[in-house]
Amino acid sequence: MEGEFWVVRTPVQKANALDHLNRLKPDSEKPMAVKVEPFRATRSTLQNRFLWGWVYAEIARQLDEAGIVIPCDDGTEHPYTKELLHEIFKQKFLAIGSIEAKGKSITLYGSTTKLTKKKFSEYLEDVRRFVFDFWHITVTDPYAGEYKAIWGELSRGCKDHKRG
Repeated sequence: MEGEFWVVRTPVQKANALDHLNRLKPDSEKPMAVKVEPFRATRSTLQNRFLWGWVYAEIARQLDEAGIVIPCDDGTEHPYTKELLHEIFKQKFLAIGSIEAKGKSITLYGSTTKLTKKKFSEYLEDVRRFVFDFWHITVTDPYAGEYKAIWGELSRGCKDHKRG
């Protein structure tokens, strides 16, 4: 029963959650924590797979094929990886503020894992627009398989945002 997560919207869901709690066996050696807080929809595992498995992978692949690398002061060059692209886009689109520490300003960035479906869709569109404007790279919509289904769900979220 470890790692259970319940979203309660109806009396039946509440009853199911309470039933689950009632079945827990208290153990002083392995205590359990129960946290009740307002539900906030965040990025799903499928959305995460789409971001890393399709969007970042497509950008990294196209940069590699075009021979676009990061030139360093020491004369070396480094490829754009999915992890590096993620950090670049976080800094570009997810800055939440800054703090002063020892006379220097440190910028703080949000996490893509905390984005709602709508905000995640906006983030994807910002990334796609940026890579097109900056590198003339087009991140195409997936044409088949799992990523196509995920993109369909995400693009509906983005259209909802544009209407509102």
